[in-house]
Amino acid sequence: MRAVKVDAGRTPLEFSLTHRLRDDLQVGMKYDAVKEDFSPLVNWRILEATPSRPAVAVGISSSWPLDDDGGGMLFVTAAQLLGERISGSASLSFGLKDDKFRTPASLSYTFTDSFSATLFHDGKKLHPLVTFDRAPGSLSLILLRGEDPAISMSWGF
Repeated sequence: MRAVKVDAGRTPLEFSLTHRLRDDLQVGMKYDAVKEDFSPLVNWRILEATPSRPAVAVGISSSWPLDDDGGGMLFVTAAQLLGERISGSASLSFGLKDDKFRTPASLSYTFTDSFSATLFHDGKKLHPLVTFDRAPGSLSLILLRGEDPAISMSWGF
């Protein structure tokens, strides 16, 4: 679930449900509570990371937290551990509703087993976030464009 607490030009409430079919394949649906709209979610890791090669995943996801509502996005993402506690990712995404290519990227630092921080660039704007993980759930505070707060909660089952 994602909740945007201020008028940030975003849907204030979204829900998603995903299921891991295999270690490398996750499928699900996203529901936009305001638009009453469902969208598919798929994340398929096609290459496992090695010390010399990043993991590569393909799929479809929401375009959130982009400023413009591009709807669903097809993506290919490469992700790699860059050090003991730091990781990075870079993507090429294509918006299904607006036919635009984007180049999201992220840099994450893990402070403890349950606390991490990420700088996520959506191709236009930077969105810092901090995440607290404690199985079976996680809670993230996201600053959209570095200023508008949003909350993301996840619960595994």
